[in-house]
Amino acid sequence: MPAARKPEPDLEPAAEGPPREPRFLPPRLRPKVLTPEEHEEAKRLRELAAKYGTDPTAIVSRVQLSSQYLDLPQGARASETTARVDLAFRGNWLLRADVPFLRWSDPDRPGTTSAQGMSDLLALAGWRVYNTPEYAFFIAAISTFPTASEDSLGFGKYTVGPLIATARFLPRWESFLFGVFQHQLSVGGDPARADVSLTRATALINSIWANRWWTIVQGVWQIDWERSAKSSMTLEFEVGRNLVGRLGMFVRPGVGIWGQDVVGAYNWNIEVGIRRTFPSF
Repeated sequence: MPAARKPEPDLEPAAEGPPREPRFLPPRLRPKVLTPEEHEEAKRLRELAAKYGTDPTAIVSRVQLSSQYLDLPQGARASETTARVDLAFRGNWLLRADVPFLRWSDPDRPGTTSAQGMSDLLALAGWRVYNTPEYAFFIAAISTFPTASEDSLGFGKYTVGPLIATARFLPRWESFLFGVFQHQLSVGGDPARADVSLTRATALINSIWANRWWTIVQGVWQIDWERSAKSSMTLEFEVGRNLVGRLGMFVRPGVGIWGQDVVGAYNWNIEVGIRRTFPSF
């Protein structure tokens, strides 16, 4: 008789219960009380979003490899491949590191018209402050380091800043609304390089389909305070599929709405990636 298959452990601890209000939010912004059926659906979808790596407030370990092509203004173009590793521990804590490799070309640029190599390393340390099936709140400190192999592949500065992420269940749509805010400020590095002061706000709606597919509609608004508060907006659409276990892949095209010459913006792009998530420990 074949041995019984052991169920996979949960990706992260169950959300806190019974439900309680997030008192740090103004009353108007607090999530409404859910019915028992809505509460169970929110719990199920939050667990799937954590498993698939689409919830920015989830405390799960991951290994992810993604690559994107960017069409930039004035005939320039770039491609970026990023290796990302997240380490979740003690239920509500997360460490993350991104190692990007960048390649760009710009035929109209004076002097060097192309470059390729390692870009700036990113590191994050975060804590999930609050967690229920219908709402979650995550805070982190995020830093980048001037590890670029050539000057044109990075800022040439050390940067630090806060990151805040929230998750809110939308019962009518059976989806989650995620919000991410971050600010990046230079604190040292090459004094000959331009200072960095960037703000980014992201809003995305994540839906799970047939327990194996997901979609994300995402808008990203950026402000470059070192360029007289010049702003940009991009829109992206992601579709992904769970392949087996906790392994999934995704494709995400995007288009620039305005401010295509701001750092991080583009005319259009397309990104593909694969990720594997693991339980917290």
